[in-house]
Amino acid sequence: MPSILIVHPDRKTQRVVQRILGVTGYRVDIADDLEQAIRLLANVAPVLVVVDGSAVTSPRAVELFTEARARGAEACMTLLGAADTAKMSSILALGAVTNLLVHPMPVLAEELTITVQKVIKNDLFGAEKYLLWGTELEETMITRGSQRPMLVAELSEQVRSRGQSARVASMAMLVADELISNAIHNAPVDAAGASYRKDLPRDRELELDERHRVRMRWGCDARYLAIEITDYFGSLDRDTILNALSRNDVRESGGGAGMGVALAYRSCDHLVFNLAPGRRTEIVALIDVRHPPTERLNASSYNVFVERA
Repeated sequence: MPSILIVHPDRKTQRVVQRILGVTGYRVDIADDLEQAIRLLANVAPVLVVVDGSAVTSPRAVELFTEARARGAEACMTLLGAADTAKMSSILALGAVTNLLVHPMPVLAEELTITVQKVIKNDLFGAEKYLLWGTELEETMITRGSQRPMLVAELSEQVRSRGQSARVASMAMLVADELISNAIHNAPVDAAGASYRKDLPRDRELELDERHRVRMRWGCDARYLAIEITDYFGSLDRDTILNALSRNDVRESGGGAGMGVALAYRSCDHLVFNLAPGRRTEIVALIDVRHPPTERLNASSYNVFVERA
């Protein structure tokens, strides 16, 4: 039977995470450390491996993740408390962690539940999963490259009109501008996988036919402001994202990746990549609007999901 493997030295945290993940109906296996976890892998086939942030920087963590992926694990996750964010660069440098959640409880419980359900159910798409039930999302289909500045400015105005701060509006503008630009210029690839628009000037007018159109959706539930950008090429892949994040600098020339993604990651609280290879890429940026700038963590969560055929 598929299972979920938790690797954490603290028994109280083990119990808390086990209760959260118990809602999936999957068996939950627990290891106190990486050595025990690697031994357990000989007898289990986890769909998800959850590793404590204090252990994940060990070389044995990469061995664990590699073996878990080889045995069919859909995702390798690290839980990183607010006090551990100094480990961020080391974790990113591994290039092996597909999901990083940095918030303390109770926010961590929300993010962990959503992440696990998406992995297990293979139901990846839609910013609604991160917002309270009933939250309305505004939607725009971008059909011309010249729409980008206008849409970004309108987004800022609407965010401010809903009572959010100038800081949140500024972050929303930056994230939306970069992700839309990437979707228009970096995502389109030809049959050989070459990105044929990445070198075009970003202010050049482009008519976007049905295949090249970009969808933007956004909404706010007084917890998160969510900005969702979708292209219909699906050229961005998991390894490109992880390799780029490992350098904390997404400037790969491959389709769909651009330095704007790195900037978006540093400018939001949670960045989610939902990938359907060859069909669509959806990126959801979440900005936590509950806390003033002085209380914002100097680290962001991220998820990389790949849809199973």
